[in-house]
Amino acid sequence: MLNCEFLDPVYWDSAIGQLVPNDQSVKPISNWSFSKMNCQGSLDFSTSTLPMNIEKVVSQDQEKEFFLEKSISYGDFLITSFFIILIIGFSVAFIRDFAKNRKLERL
Repeated sequence: MLNCEFLDPVYWDSAIGQLVPNDQSVKPISNWSFSKMNCQGSLDFSTSTLPMNIEKVVSQDQEKEFFLEKSISYGDFLITSFFIILIIGFSVAFIRDFAKNRKLERL
């Protein structure tokens, strides 16, 4: 298990163009973040559970592993649909021209 401690909150001050420490004595800032992080532990996913849409894939020789997302986004769907329509269109055009030229050769 990985335990992290977040340190040194800062925010971006656009007036001076740099990160400024988020001192609690000044007015509250809503767009702040941490500048340091200390983590202890390990990222051992064998004992933890993964979300339902992520699957751990391990090679047959057990040397390589990666995580596969089992969901598709709208962008993935649109790009895939475009390429499928493009391939079908070129295939139909090729078959139509091939059949047309073949018919002319018989005459």
